[in-house]
Amino acid sequence: MKLLATVLLLLISPATVMAGNLSNLQQQTSQAYEQMKDAENRLSDARKEVQIKQDNLRYYQEKAAETEKALQAAQQAQQRAEESLSAAKKRWNDNSEDLYQKWHQ
Repeated sequence: MKLLATVLLLLISPATVMAGNLSNLQQQTSQAYEQMKDAENRLSDARKEVQIKQDNLRYYQEKAAETEKALQAAQQAQQRAEESLSAAKKRWNDNSEDLYQKWHQ
């Protein structure tokens, strides 16, 4: 009887150890899967954020280029206005001088 009990114990022990190892391995696998899914979600979120930032950058670069063109146009208009003012002042000074000369003749 002792022999039978010993044999049964020897047969059951490896199965119990193996079942414990399998259960532990299943838990580790499950945890690893959850970590993988979490990492996939973080990567997906990061990719979306990068895309948003790239879109924003592209938008603001286009706006900066448009603003630079508008600035150049405004600077050209300012230059033309300064030239026009300078020419008008010269005409006014010339006409004022002519008027002064004619009044004092």
